[in-house]
Amino acid sequence: MNTKSVQENSPIVLVVDDDKSMRMLLRLALEQEGYQVLEAPDGEPGLAAYKQHQPDVVLLDAVMPLMDGFACCSQLRTLSGSDGTPILMITVLDDPDSVEQAFEVGATDYITKPIHWSVLRHRVRRLIRESVQTRYVESLLQQVSQANQEVERLASELASLNILYN
Repeated sequence: MNTKSVQENSPIVLVVDDDKSMRMLLRLALEQEGYQVLEAPDGEPGLAAYKQHQPDVVLLDAVMPLMDGFACCSQLRTLSGSDGTPILMITVLDDPDSVEQAFEVGATDYITKPIHWSVLRHRVRRLIRESVQTRYVESLLQQVSQANQEVERLASELASLNILYN
């Protein structure tokens, strides 16, 4: 595996999993890809970490003792700005009902444990790339909208000046 240095402007990945060993493995794998990694041991601390750091992607275990991943995902989606943040549910649950529930509460993607590390790396990379592209397009659209408003304002001023001088 190539080890990439983690830089301050690297994408931030929030890992929410009650299993300390799994968090450590995910941290190591993701840091090797150059990501900054934050960890939370359960849903409530995961929500707090999300609010504080606004990560670029969230990796969320579905099965946790206090607040499970489904409830956490649902609450994440109610937070301001979270609608564009990818949430990758990582779980031992491999049944159709759990997959359906994950997507119903707002998960972007779903993989099962044991983790296939190359699949995880590709999924995280794709989710971050798509998220960055979406934010960039939204930013451009907002700039275009603001420019259109300014053009309309200037046109209105010009029209009022023409009325005064005609």
